[in-house]
Amino acid sequence: MSNTLRRVLTAILSIVIVFGLLVGYLNFLWVPQTAQKSFPQTDGEISLPGLDGPVDIYRDSMGIPHIYATSLHDLFMAQGYVHAQDRFWQMDFWRHIGSGRLSEMFGKSQAKTDAFLRTLGWRQLAEQEYEMLSSESRAILDAYAEGVNAYISEREPVELSLEYAILTGLLNRDYVIEPWTPIHSLTWAKAMAWDLRGNMGAEIERAILLKTFSPEQVDELFPPYPADHPRIVPELVTGSMLNVARSKHDVVQSSTFNISTLEQVASNLALLDPLLGPSGSGIGSNSWAVSGELTTTGMPLLANDPHLGIQMPSIWYQVGLHCRPKSEACPFAVGGFSFAGVPGVVIGHNDRIAWGFTNTGPDVMDLYVLKVNPANPNQYEFNGA
Repeated sequence: MSNTLRRVLTAILSIVIVFGLLVGYLNFLWVPQTAQKSFPQTDGEISLPGLDGPVDIYRDSMGIPHIYATSLHDLFMAQGYVHAQDRFWQMDFWRHIGSGRLSEMFGKSQAKTDAFLRTLGWRQLAEQEYEMLSSESRAILDAYAEGVNAYISEREPVELSLEYAILTGLLNRDYVIEPWTPIHSLTWAKAMAWDLRGNMGAEIERAILLKTFSPEQVDELFPPYPADHPRIVPELVTGSMLNVARSKHDVVQSSTFNISTLEQVASNLALLDPLLGPSGSGIGSNSWAVSGELTTTGMPLLANDPHLGIQMPSIWYQVGLHCRPKSEACPFAVGGFSFAGVPGVVIGHNDRIAWGFTNTGPDVMDLYVLKVNPANPNQYEFNGA
């Protein structure tokens, strides 16, 4: 190797080393300082306009908040506040999923995903649902939104989460954080319902296979639940219902459709996998109970293991909600796991019982192949008309 080449390589290596050290030094200084700006206040006293009375929030050694309030309004307003303290980036991201507005955060790369999400219409359903709720449920959602907005309204994006330093500082300087509404909480319920479905992929696979195989052959690939196995709610499953489900083979088989169309539907479904986690037959959940006759305390034990798609941060947020005093107007004394962005506790216990949820992999989605009127794209054929 010539001396000239050696000097050039040495100079390049020196530049790379200096650049690496500079980036590392800036990260050492910038990341901790920026992250600290988003750390919430967890001790002392905060004056929060809108509360009916004093609220005490204790965080244990694991950082889990336990909220004590004198009214229903204050309890859920405080829950909205602490959710926003710890998880607002997650909440903001989730509400953009629920409304099909990811492009507002991340640009054109999410336009196709937004188009599919808006086709599903989760936000429209949430708006209709809010109007149908009881006055108490609306009051809880309203109080929760009030608490979220009390936290985010007085802070810059970088003070809410480290991710905003990257989003609004580098990737999308025009992004503006909007106030929280009850509709944002309800849209996440729709996203969770989607995440807990599981049969649309199988519906598409069956339809594609029925172009080549007979219904009997497809039944061998997708065997029904054995008739001699136990059923949790046997009175709701009748022979006539099973016959209806099996007869749908004929409907799909006689329909005219292109396999490429179904493959496009499957591709659209896959757009949500990075956002909500993949679904399928390998995802489920477990629940089991142990009688008090078999425990050292003489009390029963409940275990619940929901296999939701893994996320970071976790999909669960542990919290305690306590009315002080507990009364008919404010009846909550619960602890357990909530969703950031949604009031209440999903899985947990009160002072009398514990509860959990296990998803059975039910058939909750149906695949329809519509024949569109070539003379009017706003019409499709139904019962021959």
